[in-house]
Amino acid sequence: MDATSAKLQVAGFYDKPSGSIQYVVADPQTRRCAIIDPVLDFDEKSGATATKNADALLDFIRENGLEVEWILDTHPHADHFSAAHYLSTKTGAPTAIGEKVVGVQKLWKAIYNWPDFPADGSQW
Repeated sequence: MDATSAKLQVAGFYDKPSGSIQYVVADPQTRRCAIIDPVLDFDEKSGATATKNADALLDFIRENGLEVEWILDTHPHADHFSAAHYLSTKTGAPTAIGEKVVGVQKLWKAIYNWPDFPADGSQW
């Protein structure tokens, strides 16, 4: 099979509280994958975060013998926190997001009065 006929495997994981879908996209030949839009669990009442969603992704990756190459956020999410940093610490994979995140961060910095927040995309 050549590169033009290879098919990626896509697994979606639904997070009911946020209505978000996170993905693991894998190349079945190389066993390499990317995690897209990972959700960090958040309990609004207590303000606590948890890693149940992210750990489910890691379980799937481990069970399928995959190696994480990238952790990607498609955009800053208003409906959930990103688990990209947590997953990066667990896998060693780099994280990335589009450069337009800087404009969103500048807006959020002003709205939420975060004078010390570095609105430069460095969190990814």
